[in-house]
Amino acid sequence: MSQVTLWSRELAAGLLGEAAGAERVAVTYSTPAIPPRSVVLPFSAYREATGAERVANVRLRFYPKDQAAADAELKAIREDMDKVAASAPPTLEVP
Repeated sequence: MSQVTLWSRELAAGLLGEAAGAERVAVTYSTPAIPPRSVVLPFSAYREATGAERVANVRLRFYPKDQAAADAELKAIREDMDKVAASAPPTLEVP
């Protein structure tokens, strides 16, 4: 299990390919080892933030509709983290 910082959930813009034209939510996250990255998920799995939720965190415009949507979000983040780890650049010892 990794510590993940959730930076934002907002409408995704400028998507290409299959996602073009469909409403999607971009979930931006980071970890201590991974700079901010976004995963794009179906809009249908989210609901608009309530007024109180917006006050608590203005960057989270959307929230998962239910536990299944929350689990799918975590799974997408984990899969993206695994891709980053698999293609990590080499590190060097610098004297």
